[in-house]
Amino acid sequence: MNFPHITLVQAGLLAALGFSATLAAAPSQFEHFITREGAQLMDGGQVFRFAGIHAPELHRIEDDARGVCKADPRGWGQYFKWPTPQEQENWIKAIVQTGTRAQRVYVLSVAQENDPACGRETHILAPDTPDGMPRLNETAMKVYDNMIAEADKQGLRLILPFIDHWWWWGGREQLAAFYHEKAEDFYRTDSKTYRAYQDIIRQVITRTNTVTGRPYYDEKAIMAWETGNELEDTNAGFLQQTAAWIKKWAPHQLVVDGTYKKINPFAVDDPNVDIVSNHYYTNAGNNHPEQVKQDLQAIGGKKVYLVGEFGLLDSKELDAIMQAIVHTRVNGAQAAGGLIWGFRGHRHDGGFYWHKEYTGHYSYHLPGFPKEGAANQEMEVVDLVRKASAQLAGLETVPPLPVPEAPRLREATSPFAINWMGSAVGRYYDVERAVAASGPWQMVGKGISDGVNEWNPAQQALFRDDYQALELGKTYYYRVIASNESGQSAPSNVIAVTHNRENQAPQVTLATSARTTLDRGITLEAQWRDDGLPTPQVATRWSSEAREVHFCQPDSAVTRAWFSEPGSYPLTFSADDGLQTTAKTLTVTVDRAGGALPDDFCRFSSDTLTAAQGTIHAVAADENPLVVDNDGFLGPFAHDGDRVDWQIDAPWEGRYQVQLTFSGKWGGKKNSLQVNDEAPQAIEFPQTDEQGQTLNIPVVLKQGGNTLRFGKFAGDWGYMFVKSIQVTAQ
Repeated sequence: MNFPHITLVQAGLLAALGFSATLAAAPSQFEHFITREGAQLMDGGQVFRFAGIHAPELHRIEDDARGVCKADPRGWGQYFKWPTPQEQENWIKAIVQTGTRAQRVYVLSVAQENDPACGRETHILAPDTPDGMPRLNETAMKVYDNMIAEADKQGLRLILPFIDHWWWWGGREQLAAFYHEKAEDFYRTDSKTYRAYQDIIRQVITRTNTVTGRPYYDEKAIMAWETGNELEDTNAGFLQQTAAWIKKWAPHQLVVDGTYKKINPFAVDDPNVDIVSNHYYTNAGNNHPEQVKQDLQAIGGKKVYLVGEFGLLDSKELDAIMQAIVHTRVNGAQAAGGLIWGFRGHRHDGGFYWHKEYTGHYSYHLPGFPKEGAANQEMEVVDLVRKASAQLAGLETVPPLPVPEAPRLREATSPFAINWMGSAVGRYYDVERAVAASGPWQMVGKGISDGVNEWNPAQQALFRDDYQALELGKTYYYRVIASNESGQSAPSNVIAVTHNRENQAPQVTLATSARTTLDRGITLEAQWRDDGLPTPQVATRWSSEAREVHFCQPDSAVTRAWFSEPGSYPLTFSADDGLQTTAKTLTVTVDRAGGALPDDFCRFSSDTLTAAQGTIHAVAADENPLVVDNDGFLGPFAHDGDRVDWQIDAPWEGRYQVQLTFSGKWGGKKNSLQVNDEAPQAIEFPQTDEQGQTLNIPVVLKQGGNTLRFGKFAGDWGYMFVKSIQVTAQ
């Protein structure tokens, strides 16, 4: 195997760490390390350039389907899991088979105090002793090992950043907390935090991959080590020591200055820095094609230039930036590549992982899905990346996708919940059924897509068979075939499923009697449950034989009714699953009106009330006082007791929607809305841009005057901005 050329002192250090030149290792699929010649990356004698959709989570995956972990007081706390080897294989195949030659992942995660409550594991653990060095989580690093091994196997080069500037996954702030230092001490080279950072670098680079048997510094799949993610406070001393330290341990691999928003002149002149990177985002003021030329001019051909991330734009704007990356040339120098944010891959047991950004953009799924990804412009984005990859490879046309490999059908206990791990570049799936494992096979599902966004594995299945076509107690066999425009895969593995679920009638819960007056009408609330058979669809309806009864939405379990005359009226609610129907009756006694009748018993829309039109209660404070800004947003609700009150006159007692316009420009937070004297209702607000967005909040109001209070109540995180409310009912 090829070991880097190292000094005798380094060799002794490595030997002391347990590494030996006699260590058996699997041969790499790559012939060369990626090297640098001036402003170009080289693969042997060939210039190496690339384009792709950034895949941050090849080694640790956010499980957005589980929602936000409420035990994390930062206002942001996802649930995480380690990807399975089959998931990593699938994701990397999808990346490579759609034309991408190199990929950048996200950082190594750092432990923080709320991880146990959220069931989170991280790559970097706290030291065993107060002044000790951080430890690597072996479980996490074996997943990292497999990512590198799979990248080598599939032909993908990796850029691996160390520590984050931000705290999303745990970063410099959490690392500093191990030593009771501040986040800014990370950039101070005489700090305990920086010494720990250096030791993490050493531990990682000198680790032996448990899959390949090679030390990381000898992995040709690792194209470059990046100092970190968006380390925007990088200074000359920090970069000089860090780049030299990385080169000491990994002399054959490249070093990226992982800064943000600018090109550091000291990075351009540092002999140990190979690649200078930038990220383009609208909030950084650089998300445009001209930035490519500006950065190339600043580098002056002395280093390789990489656009490590850009995105959260319309596909045409993304294409303009990508084409600038492909074609812009400044004194002969061009960008080595660019990566659009961001990709999520197949789930092990069916569907895709997903992530929604504060701009409303979702993560992209490969190979792209015309229908399910239409609102996200997924096909346009995937196609522009494939086009750029072909251009950078010197090809005149985009190569077709390979024919999909067979999907992996998962074991099932019901013919109404059949799932599979999709083929890496499969776009559609046909499901076949037989009464024997050897066939003959009948197609029972055609052209099924697994590219649905916001996939929830606890509630959804890729395929459910036709209940009325199956015989109770009988065993059936299933297989799946993937397809794309290049052809069909071989059939998947075969599973056997016994049909033993008999359809049950829907269950309905409904009060037997109620009383109201002509002027109030009544809110009707029925509850029902069903077994999902023969289909998940259940038709519900309110009905009455009396002509004096009027329903606002008769096909909704929760609706309103009003009456033309006093009297006693039987109202029937029914739930029909297609084979069986359950009905129950509520008798409503209607008395004479106690006041004026409203103009409309079904619809209501209040005036839009701005924050300034409310009564503002601001806690006296020197920092972060509650004020209305120039855009009309009131915030930041940083102190317990900060609140704004609005008055709403409701035409009837019942359910309404509060449409609250807010800005989460400082991140997703939790604040509360209180109605009259009820307990405050804690609301989870997502991160937004400065323009904000509108959130619909269900409330129950009394007839007449109501007080709505928004603010920072006990237990709230605060730091939210509100602009207006409107109350509606329909």
